[in-house]
Amino acid sequence: MFTISLFCLANVAVLSVSLFQLLSMTPRVRHLTNCVRRWSNGDLNTRNRIGDYGELSDLEVELNHMFSRLQDISAKEHHNQQTILGKNHLLTAILDSAAAAIYGVDENGRCIFANPQCVKLLGYRSEEQLIACNMSSLIHQNPDDNKAIVSSIAEQHKRDIHLKEDHFWRADGSSFPVEYWSHPMTLDDSKTGAVISFHDNSERLEAEALIRHQAHYDALTDLPNRFLALRRLEQLVEGSERSGKMLAVIFLDLDDFKKINDSLGHEAGDQLLITAADRLMKATRKEDTVGRLGGDEFIILLDGLSSANDAQPLAENLIGGFRKPFYIDNRQLILTASIGIAIYPNDGKTPSELLRNADSAMYHTKSIGRNTYSYFTHAMNKEVSRRLAIEEQIYGALERGELQVNYQIQLDIRDGSIMGAEALLRWNNPVLGNVSPAEFIPIAEQTGVIEPMGEFILHRALETAHTWQQTFHDDFRIAINLSPRQFRNPNLVQLISDSVNQLGMQPKDLELEITEGVLLSGHAYTLDALMALSEAGFCISMDDFGTGYSSLSYLRTYPFQILKIDRSFIKDMNNDDTSKELIIATIEMAHALGIRVIAEGVETQEQFDELSFMMCDYAQGFLISKPVALDDLLKIGEHYMKSTQGQVTASIEDKAVAEDKPVKTYG
Repeated sequence: MFTISLFCLANVAVLSVSLFQLLSMTPRVRHLTNCVRRWSNGDLNTRNRIGDYGELSDLEVELNHMFSRLQDISAKEHHNQQTILGKNHLLTAILDSAAAAIYGVDENGRCIFANPQCVKLLGYRSEEQLIACNMSSLIHQNPDDNKAIVSSIAEQHKRDIHLKEDHFWRADGSSFPVEYWSHPMTLDDSKTGAVISFHDNSERLEAEALIRHQAHYDALTDLPNRFLALRRLEQLVEGSERSGKMLAVIFLDLDDFKKINDSLGHEAGDQLLITAADRLMKATRKEDTVGRLGGDEFIILLDGLSSANDAQPLAENLIGGFRKPFYIDNRQLILTASIGIAIYPNDGKTPSELLRNADSAMYHTKSIGRNTYSYFTHAMNKEVSRRLAIEEQIYGALERGELQVNYQIQLDIRDGSIMGAEALLRWNNPVLGNVSPAEFIPIAEQTGVIEPMGEFILHRALETAHTWQQTFHDDFRIAINLSPRQFRNPNLVQLISDSVNQLGMQPKDLELEITEGVLLSGHAYTLDALMALSEAGFCISMDDFGTGYSSLSYLRTYPFQILKIDRSFIKDMNNDDTSKELIIATIEMAHALGIRVIAEGVETQEQFDELSFMMCDYAQGFLISKPVALDDLLKIGEHYMKSTQGQVTASIEDKAVAEDKPVKTYG
């Protein structure tokens, strides 16, 4: 019985303990359940309260550890998501702000993204209008374009593609040039696609076209320049060689353009060239080439000719077109042209030979009076070769001592006295021999060599005059020529004055001869220099009077004291009544203006006597003396002083020869 009671008591105790444990675990389980529920709702910060004993405590601990790890993993995933999101935002910002247009396509060529620049260049309003569209058919609307790029589109997913020149079509149906690059890319689902970038090539192509145009066309006249004209000449020569037809190369140069350009300014000169180019274009056929070689030189190329005479009508048309006045800045200008013509294959079989020979023919035209045309002949080639040789040898001629000054006496007709002499430059070259001043002076003027030559003759002439005055008498004046180029020197007046003063001479001892070419420019500095020289006491004379077309107006403007009648009038005075009357009129007019007159080219006693009767003041020419060197000049002076002064019945030079050895002279 006791045993049974004890057993019952033990069971009651066990039940009591079990009931106590059950009652104590129920809140913990309930709390654990709530925690799990909160965890399942995403609140990973919730933790279980850990009991003091039992397996439930172990469960609570493990659950807390598990969710702590889950919280760490969640935090990392959140960080990664934020990083990816940030990168996506950065990538979007980069694409949206990129200057290049960029779009992406899938393996089927459908658009999967497009940046704003792409949308803008293609003329759409938003990216949505492009998404899922087949980009190749959208931007290559031309069927021919589509055929050409099918293979390229297929290759976009495999390799890099770069097309420097292509055309894309806009939404409005217009096209524009592009340069684009395509790069393959792998999409998230392992499918392939491509990203394409492109930019509008319009400005670059326009700039390149402008550069090409500027490289091949004259900036002023928009005619083909020298490079392009000569390249076309090469092509025409090749074509003529195949066809058997003739080709004409016409070389045209504007007469006296430089004088107009210098006098009216470069702007007027440019307008003149533009107008001249327009006249050339209107005078030629559409298939002809008209080019500007530079300056005032033009070239016209005519192909398909049957004979050399086929170029003649155009040449006459060109000359006639330039006879019409040019109107520049409310001025009416008369400008003529000189033309040279070379024919392929008669006058040359290469472009350079044809151009050179056409140039030779043009220079020949200028030498015979300008304002016309000449066909090339082989004799002209010799003329050009001679000119080139003179240009080559004239440099350094002064330093090599090849130049010397000769003097031609000027006689006072009234009493037969020697009143002066003209200093004349002579050139003897080891290669060319004696070169005529008519040949080398214009070349010296063009090349600028005339300036040191001018100083050389100034000093030598003054030294000669000083020697004459010291040897014979003070009433002796030396005359020198001043070229147009010398007047560009702002120190010209000072140079001449200093040279005279250094020898202790007077300004009246120097006569300065100028030709109409000096005055044609109309520059203010020319008038200023002449006025300053005249006021300083120098004698100013006009050379070759009567050969220009406006000399009379110059007598009113410039301070001339002497006129020199050109030798062409003196030569014909005994056989041509018109020449005689012109001489008489010139002398009377000059005397009325207080100007004295020198007659050039007096070669006969009859001419001398006639001039004396006309009351001409001075005479110069072979009757009196040829140009001679300084020693011979002094010899003539010595014999003159011994001879009877008065009527001239024989050449002073002849008198010198009669008493002494022959006087060395230079024609």
